[in-house]
Amino acid sequence: MTFRERILTWDIIGRTRTWFTISSVIIAIGIVAMVVNTFSFGSPLKLGIDFIGGTVINASFEKAPDEAVVRDILSANGYRNVTVQRAGEKGITMKVEATEIDPAVSGKIINDIVAKYGAVDVGTKEITSIAPVIGRDLLRRSSLALGLSLLFTLLYITIRFKFSFGLATILGMVHDIFVALGILAVFRVPLNAPFVGAFLAIVTYSVQDGVVVMDRIREKLRYRTKEPFDKLANAAVTETWMRSFNTSFTTFLAVLVLFVMGGAPIRDFSTTLLVGIISGTYSSIYVSTPLLVLWVKGREKAAALQKA
Repeated sequence: MTFRERILTWDIIGRTRTWFTISSVIIAIGIVAMVVNTFSFGSPLKLGIDFIGGTVINASFEKAPDEAVVRDILSANGYRNVTVQRAGEKGITMKVEATEIDPAVSGKIINDIVAKYGAVDVGTKEITSIAPVIGRDLLRRSSLALGLSLLFTLLYITIRFKFSFGLATILGMVHDIFVALGILAVFRVPLNAPFVGAFLAIVTYSVQDGVVVMDRIREKLRYRTKEPFDKLANAAVTETWMRSFNTSFTTFLAVLVLFVMGGAPIRDFSTTLLVGIISGTYSSIYVSTPLLVLWVKGREKAAALQKA
């Protein structure tokens, strides 16, 4: 028996309690981390300067600065919560979690970098402050964008399939968001503007994977006789399991290369995507479909009691 044939014998729906327990434990760990972070740091998640405000310093030098060295220079001048990334061939961008930097301190930072990498290009030197009010507005708009994406996804799947299918898919997406936020909370990964795109990508990927399973269930419902819905759904899941795995694995490898080779500036972003891909694949098979089965079986049981 091949591995693909063995998959068809799996009883995924029959182990619903196991899958829900795994998800509950992971989400609970994330919630506990958020609570601890709130009491310890004043916020459930570590927001970056794009959301809480800060200062951005841009400059180019004769030689390309090393990010780790620049980070050490900033730390030596009293700024440890920083994001440093290359900008162009010889430029560097420094994001500091401080809405104001004393000109004397910023001058010393630039001079320390000049001492290692040559004269600064005055035309590229720029110091910009991001006010907290701008960060709060960005956070509000980001939350609105995420909420609208969930709403439109629910409407789309409801129109294409049924409301129960749409609700199960949305709950799977919410599961993925909570898992991703929990991981970010546990490891105190700073959130900046790019994470909005990462979360929208997670939502999109979760829907894409979930629609494949739901479409197979809908096809089987057309030819359903007296087969119990849980058996029908389990057959649909096992038949699409290999496709979901192959699609997710190829995407995972691409993002993994981005995580390994992309460097520190995009590592947090790629980490979020990696978590989202794994969680999205898991939820479409082991969360959304079992939730749909519970919904349908509950409706069928209620209908049977009314007839009795």
